[in-house]
Amino acid sequence: MHLIRKVLGLHPGCVRIEATLSDRERMVQVAAAAQVVRLHVGCGPRILKGWINIDLAFEPFERYLRYYGDAFYSKEVRGERSEFFVLDVAREGLPLDDNSVDVVFHEDFLEHLDQRSQMFFLAETLRVLKPAGIHRVNTPDLKQSMLQHSTFSHGAAGVYVGEWDKHGHKNVLTEKILLEMAMMVGYRKVNFTGRDGSESSLLPNEYRPDPHDREEDGNIFADLIK
Repeated sequence: MHLIRKVLGLHPGCVRIEATLSDRERMVQVAAAAQVVRLHVGCGPRILKGWINIDLAFEPFERYLRYYGDAFYSKEVRGERSEFFVLDVAREGLPLDDNSVDVVFHEDFLEHLDQRSQMFFLAETLRVLKPAGIHRVNTPDLKQSMLQHSTFSHGAAGVYVGEWDKHGHKNVLTEKILLEMAMMVGYRKVNFTGRDGSESSLLPNEYRPDPHDREEDGNIFADLIK
């Protein structure tokens, strides 16, 4: 089951709402008052305590708790409705100052953006991050998916199309593509790691990919460092 609502792809029954000025203003106020500013983009129902959680629509976590479990969504890290913000980051940008954010985090989100929106998003997160701030990327790996599922000797008929047709992905990346895009927009360094291998101590346990989705080596885990 695809659990996480994406900025450009909502689950059935989840009503899209446009970002309101009050949400943007509220985000500015929360960021200004916080000692540490943490952005969780494409959060879906997994709202994290102490984070600015961003998505297109709010959805209660209860129906997903059996998938998350205490290991990934315990009461200690469970955020409130007030910590959720409606915003289409890939189109509207962030209403935050330059060099004001400590860390950006998202899981299985970036692949739901088209190429143009990916560039927009990477540039915008770079703008708001503090120097040496970390943008944590967790996204499916196109190379691993193709090598695992495709038989290219069969031509077009042998190409695995599930990344797009099954999961609704728009632009799936490889490590090399992500590295080139990140360096192109101005990130200073990209470190590729495994699950929960970020240099940032601010991150929660990484949930994606879940056991029903794909193996751990099917995702790219990377710190984009400003």
